[in-house]
Amino acid sequence: MKEVLNKMVDTVKLLMKIEDPSILYNGNFAPMSIRQLVNSRSPGYTMSNPSKRYAQAGISMPRFTFHKRPSKAGIVYQLAIEFSAPKLLFGNNFDELAESDFDSLLNVLQEKVYKLIGYRFFQSQFAKADVGAWHPSKNVVFLDHTSCQTVINTIGKLNISRVYDIQRTDFRDGHVLHIHCNSQDIACYDKLADLRKALVSEKRAFESDNTAQLNLLEPILKDNPFEVFRFEVRYIGKAKVKRSYPELQNRDFQTLFTEKNCKDRLKYHWQKITSSIDMLALDIQQPYELLQNYMIANPKATPTKAMAAVCGLLINKQEGVTNLRNLLESRFGTQAWYRIKPNLVLPDAQRYKHFVHVDEALENFTPTNMKMYIENIVNN
Repeated sequence: MKEVLNKMVDTVKLLMKIEDPSILYNGNFAPMSIRQLVNSRSPGYTMSNPSKRYAQAGISMPRFTFHKRPSKAGIVYQLAIEFSAPKLLFGNNFDELAESDFDSLLNVLQEKVYKLIGYRFFQSQFAKADVGAWHPSKNVVFLDHTSCQTVINTIGKLNISRVYDIQRTDFRDGHVLHIHCNSQDIACYDKLADLRKALVSEKRAFESDNTAQLNLLEPILKDNPFEVFRFEVRYIGKAKVKRSYPELQNRDFQTLFTEKNCKDRLKYHWQKITSSIDMLALDIQQPYELLQNYMIANPKATPTKAMAAVCGLLINKQEGVTNLRNLLESRFGTQAWYRIKPNLVLPDAQRYKHFVHVDEALENFTPTNMKMYIENIVNN
């Protein structure tokens, strides 16, 4: 059995153009005050991070970076406001965000920004702000003892390098697969395993700012009755957000904050990553059954072709698509793979059942309240 958490977006960075920087002089910025930066001759930036007391009290707050930049029209001032939307509204990022939460999110954001920097922006200013970071994400809860490590290890065997222009891939302790690309970062990780690392040290966790939600989840971290697989696409930078949504004329906060915009991007990247998963669907297939099924499905296949296909499928399972392809191409040329690939299809190929669960999660986008879910499990 499996349950799904719909979660549209996590981290958001809003870019606010500031006409009069004196409105922010009361904010506690470092290494210099905004007044000092404005009065200096050089461009630069200064930051304001919330006190650790907020996190220790289970309260998530936004972070600020004030920029002073030269332009053709003169000096431009900008305030970047970065926050985890679900943590800001719910205190954790297991709970979902729905489109109907947008007004509540703006209200909470307005109050917390005012509390930290002493200036009350209009909610419409947040809604129409440009977006400098956008992280659509999805949590999938497995109740059938499916291991997140199994899912992540399987993804690691897929032909990802042929799909994306990968700069590097981090594979940490079996619980994180982080794919660094030119246009975006993609992360697949075991959410609860990452939180266990945060209990030891925040620096050891893949996700940052976990302190505020550790109290909520501590009862289940020691004796975990389920697994939470997290899939997240991270668009960092205004230009990358623009390239990721070429169909949109406006890419402000309000425009991006829709189920469709988050769901479509997550489905698109998940399908690209797992496009070769059928070739690994050998979890219940043994060599003899593979050969028998292949001959039934391909009655005209010669013994040599049938044996070669089974051999290729088994090597593919052990080493992954990329290694098999590279081995063939290094010895027989680039065309060898395209001659062999059509034979590496199981007649009854089925995707791994846990990948089907993720497919369904991304398709259904069904709302779930994690706090109520945890309380029911703990009480039972």
